[in-house]
Amino acid sequence: MFELWEFLGEIDKRVKRLITEITVEDFDSIEDAVKKASLETGKWYRVRNVAAVFSDLANSTGISNEKTKIGYSKILEYINFPFVKIHKKFGVDFLDVKGDGGLALYSGKEAELRAFLAAVTYKTFIEKYANKFFNQYDLVLRIGMGIDMGDLLVKRIGQKKDWNFYTWSGRVINNAALISKEIKQVEKNHSAIGVSRRVYEKINRQCIRKWTVVSCGCHKGRKEVLWRKYYVTGVKNFPYYLLRSSWCDKHGEEYLNGILKTLNLEREINSY
Repeated sequence: MFELWEFLGEIDKRVKRLITEITVEDFDSIEDAVKKASLETGKWYRVRNVAAVFSDLANSTGISNEKTKIGYSKILEYINFPFVKIHKKFGVDFLDVKGDGGLALYSGKEAELRAFLAAVTYKTFIEKYANKFFNQYDLVLRIGMGIDMGDLLVKRIGQKKDWNFYTWSGRVINNAALISKEIKQVEKNHSAIGVSRRVYEKINRQCIRKWTVVSCGCHKGRKEVLWRKYYVTGVKNFPYYLLRSSWCDKHGEEYLNGILKTLNLEREINSY
């Protein structure tokens, strides 16, 4: 016989004990916090200045319903494998992929810029490689990516022997997911990247803005600001900045390397 109330009562007692034991320890590195994250204790770890990239496929439900299981599996391979490879190249600290969505977390040196550069590189891959492949099926993939930066709490939840998971808690992930959702509604024809105000301020620094904010001029024959400011629908005073561009065929590599050199990131990127 399944003793339902005894079972639920024991869980309630355990949760109450965990709540009384809650403490928070600060870290500057996601890697260090993940190594220390423990199970069945009230210890949480806060990582300062984490950049979160939330990526999601637009109209995923419609696509999955329309395609065969093999067809949809091809889509998942074309969006998930490069998501992991590209973010690893830019020194991501934590990755999580579920279905057609992904989460990438960065900490440490120029975390928000590395997250942004990885997002632009991933967007470029989707538009220049993935969609070229799926053109034969009359399909255009649209990825919505949101990026925010802030503090995060992490803990491992579950049992020691099995079924335990890293749990991340913080407004930064919620904001990144909210921006991702919003830009999929705003941009109906292409993949796009949306960043919070604090991330945009890092992107718009004087030393790199000629590569991150202003176009090379190839598309329209003149240089122009690439970003547009929007507000998240239904949320008071939540601005974000939208980027529709990818790396230019002619100047993309030059711009990327210019940013890496200026921020002294060449050695770090090449080591991943």
